[in-house]
Amino acid sequence: MACKATRKETRMSTPPHDRVSLIDGAPMVQQVADYLRESIYSGELRPGSALRQEAIAARLGVSRLPVREALRQLESEGLVVARPNSGAKVALLDFAEYADIYKVRERVEPLVLAESIPNMTDEQKQETGELLRELESLVDDPPAFLATDRMFHLSCYAGASPFLVKTVEGFWNTTQRYRRLLLATYSAVDYEWTNWEHRLIYDCILTGNTRAGEDVIRMHIERTRLHLGAHRELFDR
Repeated sequence: MACKATRKETRMSTPPHDRVSLIDGAPMVQQVADYLRESIYSGELRPGSALRQEAIAARLGVSRLPVREALRQLESEGLVVARPNSGAKVALLDFAEYADIYKVRERVEPLVLAESIPNMTDEQKQETGELLRELESLVDDPPAFLATDRMFHLSCYAGASPFLVKTVEGFWNTTQRYRRLLLATYSAVDYEWTNWEHRLIYDCILTGNTRAGEDVIRMHIERTRLHLGAHRELFDR
């Protein structure tokens, strides 16, 4: 999957008053990766933005080593691209690439759900139900809805193999920013339809109906692709 990084870059500034605090004792590389990943998801770091190791290290108060390793981790997730002699940049996904990823998701995630359903434990099903109820209460809080929506979907795949789950996570990581932009176009009816589809997915999990689950998740992903395709201007932001 090739993610372009050809647009005009935005340099990452590091004003002294904007220094970010990390948690003592927690793995440094993971904290740096989490911080950068969330900055990309939130739009603070825009597609094509240059990621200067020195600037990131100064902002976080760490050495360049954990920053370098964190950037490698994000590159493996498809969020960052690195080019010789030009450094790392936030990956840039154009509409055609986005559409291709969603078309692959429409075929892969039904398989992952079908593999997951027979293997989910009662505790995993309960957690999915709790996330569903939480999600339905967050229609007035788009950032929280987006984060919980991700957790809900990944929880549906808890019974699948680590390889399949990691594959799905990679697709989600690459397209996360565009789902955030998409929510800005949602009406109350859009949220209602989305939550209705979530309830259908959960019902398939509870009843063990893998065939229906495959159909519902495929429809759910396709509808999102078509909705975002109707708002192609979001890819110019």
